[in-house]
Amino acid sequence: MHVSEKDLSPKAVAKIDQFMREGGTILFDTRDSPVGGLASGSSPGEVTLRRLLSKLDIPPLEPAPADHVLTRTFYLLKEFPGRWSGGQVWVEALPPQDPNRPPEGPVVARGGDGVSPIIMGGNDWAAAWARDEMGNPIAAVVPGGEQQREMAIRFGINIVIYAMTGNYKTDQVHVAPLLERLGK
Repeated sequence: MHVSEKDLSPKAVAKIDQFMREGGTILFDTRDSPVGGLASGSSPGEVTLRRLLSKLDIPPLEPAPADHVLTRTFYLLKEFPGRWSGGQVWVEALPPQDPNRPPEGPVVARGGDGVSPIIMGGNDWAAAWARDEMGNPIAAVVPGGEQQREMAIRFGINIVIYAMTGNYKTDQVHVAPLLERLGK
């Protein structure tokens, strides 16, 4: 049985908009990546999220690029699994890069403090992170098992550090050590 979420009150909408304008980040997880991946239209979680967010001042979103700072905030990641893997993660769209920018030139950052106000996906990260009172995982992660759970935890750590520190990892001082770690 699917319980429909209530619409946001005008007061809640105003508070959320202000939070995002002032540099806050909200993680939205529809928890239905497998459903969304198989459906011909939008998943139930996406439909509910779209309705709830329709009154908010949402910036343009894009799939998180392979070189997004979330891939290297602390851990080097190529994907962002949760209980499910393979789902798309969306962030605020970056402004286009200047094609005349020299390779050592500054990287275009997002507005404000450089952090996307929204990180959105359907991989059910909370279920991958959750533990019972004995410290045991409460949900299976598929298809990657405990290695996938570890990557989900690493993604969660990257989210927290990203939200707290902004886009400092786009600074050129980090390029050489990152390339070395990546073996390039």
